[in-house]
Amino acid sequence: MTDEKKLLVRLKNHSYGALEKAIELYTPYVTVIVYNVIGSAMSHEDVEEVVSDTFLALWRRASLLDVNKGGLRAYLAAIARNGAKNKLRQVFVHEEIDGAALKNSCDALQNVEREEERKLILDVINSLGEPDSEIFLRYYYYEEKISKIADATGLKASTVKTKLSRGRKRIKEMLVERRYGDE
Repeated sequence: MTDEKKLLVRLKNHSYGALEKAIELYTPYVTVIVYNVIGSAMSHEDVEEVVSDTFLALWRRASLLDVNKGGLRAYLAAIARNGAKNKLRQVFVHEEIDGAALKNSCDALQNVEREEERKLILDVINSLGEPDSEIFLRYYYYEEKISKIADATGLKASTVKTKLSRGRKRIKEMLVERRYGDE
């Protein structure tokens, strides 16, 4: 059992010192994630607040952790990203700022969310393995015809269609698992 899994088990059991160890090990990591989402839109204190809230959420949800499903880093990253996005939303709702600044801030938040979605989808597609990932990229990103993909990969057109169909189902399952499994 890895050290990370041991720490996950200790957190799940609310063992003495487990949260302190997690804070000691992962504070820099969580801080970078929060800062990458919030950037200079908020003060250093706001970043620290989101980091603290991340570890508080970890402790509160520790009993729900699935030791065999994912790593602590991924779990903390999801909590931190969501907490930072929620903090940005709170500020935009409660602060009185002019319309242009609000629009720019909302655009920045949407760009962050779109970039995260894009990275997640590409990661899932790449995890399909070859030739499935190549087929998906060629079909959906480069908009190549099935016949051209079949020629390039040496597969039959019907095989390419089948791989696209089965791949869509696998991608959907993986996206659901990654989105909701990390929160």
